[in-house]
Parts: sequence; structure tokens; C-alpha cells
Amino acid sequence: MNKKFILSLLIAAGFLLNACQKDLDVFVPDSGSLNGPDSTWYSTITASMPVSTLRTNLAITTYTDSIQVNSNVVTLSTPFGLQCTFPPNCCVGNAGQVITGTVNVELLLIKNKGDMIRMNRPTTSGDRLLVSGGELFIRLKKENNELHLAPNIKIQLKYADAPVNTQMRFFLGDESNPEKFNWLPLTDSANFVSPYSQGYTIFTNHLHWVNCDYFFDTSGIAPVTVSASLANYFTNANTLAFTVFKDLRATVAMYGNLATRKFNTAMLPAGKFITVVVISKQGNDYFLGYEKTTTATPTTGSNIQSVSITPVKRSLADILSYLNTL
Repeated sequence: MNKKFILSLLIAAGFLLNACQKDLDVFVPDSGSLNGPDSTWYSTITASMPVSTLRTNLAITTYTDSIQVNSNVVTLSTPFGLQCTFPPNCCVGNAGQVITGTVNVELLLIKNKGDMIRMNRPTTSGDRLLVSGGELFIRLKKENNELHLAPNIKIQLKYADAPVNTQMRFFLGDESNPEKFNWLPLTDSANFVSPYSQGYTIFTNHLHWVNCDYFFDTSGIAPVTVSASLANYFTNANTLAFTVFKDLRATVAMYGNLATRKFNTAMLPAGKFITVVVISKQGNDYFLGYEKTTTATPTTGSNIQSVSITPVKRSLADILSYLNTL
């Protein structure tokens, strides 16, 4: 009798375990359950956190080519339409020594708003909204050692873009805070944008990130902060959030607020069509959520617009495919 009873219990447990195992493929535990997802927010984001891995997995690989640096002008043309012109003897090493011979060049030209998300390069300068004519990255290396431009040297970056906007100005990427990338306007004579009939030519004595932008005019437009309303297990340790403008080449990062546990933008102009995009990595799974809306005119006593989003499990390939549509 006891043997039959024990055998029945084992069979029932086996069925129950099998049913639970099937549910694991689609089940996201409630954040209040004993073994549910981690809902902890952190004051410092580290390289070991899922959001850091997410950034790495979203990042675009730079285009790599090489040039011969010597006493001649060298022009490099890329398959994606970026043309780079280097003056004679343009490179120096860390000790200031002149570099000649073969130099490797790494390049990116970003015009797609989804690519701005992938590279975590929002179009903002401080709390002000920028409209981009193209974000560019350039790095020079020789034998894996990073090089610098020689004193008084300017390089030329030229590419097609439409429509051309004569308001475009030069901005330099500030990478001092990896969590909050920022664009800094430069107005010196060595760094400027020259629009032409089919695009832009940038002259600069800087490497790494540069941008062709103008400040969006918010005169007379009420400002509003957009806040993403998410389940509490989407935290700053595993999630990225952005606001993307439909009719502007502009993206705004939504930074996590430790006190409110919300992802918020800075002040945005009201009356603009936007999409709030949320991407998360939890364990081995990726999640994507997005919601289209219009930035609302602030009401009396409130300038925060809450947007509810429910991210769902998606493959990384699906997420990248979606970002290409923005």
C-alpha cells in the first residue's frame, strides 16, 4: 500500500515538474515572488551588470581601412559614402613623434536614429535638444597603438545627406561620463561645418566622436519631461530607454532616476510625435517595448508625461531589425 502511494506521488511530481519546465519558456515571474527578477536600482553601473553587456551587444562594428601617411595628401573613400582627407604628416604618437607608413583608420557615420540608440549617442547637449545631420567616429591606430592628430592639423570629412540644413554646426563628443554621453558645441575656427549642395563637409582637429547638429528652437513651446512607466524589474542595471522623434533626426536618452526608479528625459518640446523605446537584458533573455505618442502640453502643476510600456521577450536579431526602422 505504502509503495503504491509513494509511486503515485513520484508520478504526480514528475508531471508537475514537466509542466513547470514548459512554462519557463514564456513565464516572467512576478517581481514580488520569492525568486522573481531583481528589482534593485544602483547608484553606480558596473561592467558586470546586464545593461553593460546589452550596450556591447547592441554596438555597431566600426569600418576599418588603412592609409599611407607621408608627405602627400591622402583621401580615403568608404563604401557608405564618407570621404576622409588627411593632410601630409598628420599623425603623431603618444610622445609626439611623427608617424609615417601604414596607419589603420576606424570609421562610423551614423544617420539612422536606431543606430544612435545602438551606439548610445543621443542628440542632446546638456539638457538641450539637437537635430543631427550625422554623427561620426574616427580613430587612428598603428600597431594597435592609438594615434593623435599633429599640432595645427585639420582633417576633412565629407558625406552626402538630404535635405541639407544650413543651420548645422560642429559638436564634439564628451565621453568623460560613460553613462551620460554629451555633445559640446565648438565655435573655434579649426572646427566647423560647411554645407554644400548635397551634404556636409566637416573640418576638425579632433578625433573620436564629432557631430553635425543644430539646436532645436523651443521658443514659445511648452516643455515636458517624458517618463517611462515599467514593471519594477526593469531597472537601471538591466535596461536602456530612449525617446525617438518621428519628424526630426533626434533621439533623447532616458536616464534612470534612483529616487523615483523611473527612466526620464530632460525637457522636450510639447506637440511632437515620439516613440518611447525600452530594451532590456535579463539573464539570457532580451526584451523590447515601444509606445508611440505625442509629447503633451504640460498641465497646471505637472510637466511630467508618463508613458506605459510593456516590454516583451524578443531575440537580439528582432531588436536590431526594429531599430533599423526608426
